[in-house]
Amino acid sequence: MKEVCSEVMVAIDRICALGCDLVTAYIRALQAGEQRPEYAGLDAIQRASLLVELQLIMSIYEKTGD
Repeated sequence: MKEVCSEVMVAIDRICALGCDLVTAYIRALQAGEQRPEYAGLDAIQRASLLVELQLIMSIYEKTGD
């Protein structure tokens, strides 16, 4: 398993603290290439990592129905 850099982890924490509905909105924003303050300091590779991590997190919620 690849380790996620600390900058990406901070962004994950910030975004996840906003709740599932907003996490989904941030996933869509990342997919569309939109910049948001929560991840504005990340480069393209870090944003791609952030997107994958957020998708993984949300897939767990979708599977459990929470």
